[in-house]
Amino acid sequence: MAAPLRKPSTDDRGRDKESERRFAPRTLPDQVAEELGAEIVSGRRKAGERLVELDLARDFGVSRGPIREAIRILERRRLVELRPRRGAYIKPLSLKSVADLFNVRTALSTLAARTMATAPIESYIDTLARRCDEMNALIEIDDPISFARTMTRAVKTIARGSGNELLVELLTDLANHTVWTTIWKTPLDYQTRDLRHMSAGLITSTLKAIRQRKPNAAAVHLAQLLEGDRDRALTTLSRLRGETLDLHALSYDDEPNSSTTNKIVLPPLRA
Repeated sequence: MAAPLRKPSTDDRGRDKESERRFAPRTLPDQVAEELGAEIVSGRRKAGERLVELDLARDFGVSRGPIREAIRILERRRLVELRPRRGAYIKPLSLKSVADLFNVRTALSTLAARTMATAPIESYIDTLARRCDEMNALIEIDDPISFARTMTRAVKTIARGSGNELLVELLTDLANHTVWTTIWKTPLDYQTRDLRHMSAGLITSTLKAIRQRKPNAAAVHLAQLLEGDRDRALTTLSRLRGETLDLHALSYDDEPNSSTTNKIVLPPLRA
């Protein structure tokens, strides 16, 4: 017999609201950090470059206080190194490290999908359904960033719906303390109607599997979605940064006729 839907406790609702707050900071230093982080991720700012507070304050039209805090945020996201008496310097960032980030997020998220499908919480099922409706409404709208943010909220809903507090904390820390919160500042995915339609379909299929108490199917659909996101984002970053990456090495597919691109070799975009 299928497990009944769990009713959310007061603690569940409190953690849900708190998690939303932790995921969505929008202060001035946060916005500066997002802009600077996007420049680092895309390769417009190079490893070893010194970040001069006075120059950045002039460029962004703000005082040095928000710049100083933005640099601290980027240090927590492992994009910047603060050297005593020398200042802030950009740390090396490889496409492999970005791929690792995607893979860890996928592993945690698919675990959440399996767990949620085993014993769903009713309110999170409803929330996930609303996220699916929001994404379907955005399919025809050429706004990849809004679509990406809605998709991210859907994945967060699955994490919270798993009822696994440690998993939610790990995903939150992953977002708050790594490059993840800057990586989508420049659109890396969902730039065509067909991609938005396919992605919305996969998250809807994940929801259907969760409702039907099919943990394996839920994990498969979500993994397909997130691995596709990873490969398209890395393709875009490879082009922006002028780097190469073996995508086949990131795939668990051992079929000889796999459609996974073996290697991305793209020239850098012209300025």
